[in-house]
Amino acid sequence: MVRILKYLFTSPEKLLQVTDHRNVQESIDDGERIIIDEDGRARVNVRSQAVKEDFTRHVDALKRA
Repeated sequence: MVRILKYLFTSPEKLLQVTDHRNVQESIDDGERIIIDEDGRARVNVRSQAVKEDFTRHVDALKRA
């Protein structure tokens, strides 16, 4: 968990992609984890392989708890 937090704060550009409406689909297709549009709306890209892996790890951790 600490490693993830350090990663997020040292590389926020890898976590977030701020984009306008025209480029939202492109960001989704590129695998960005979280997309924030020019209006400040955020969404999780469920197509992102990294998001799928994070979700699987989270579910597995809950199963072991």
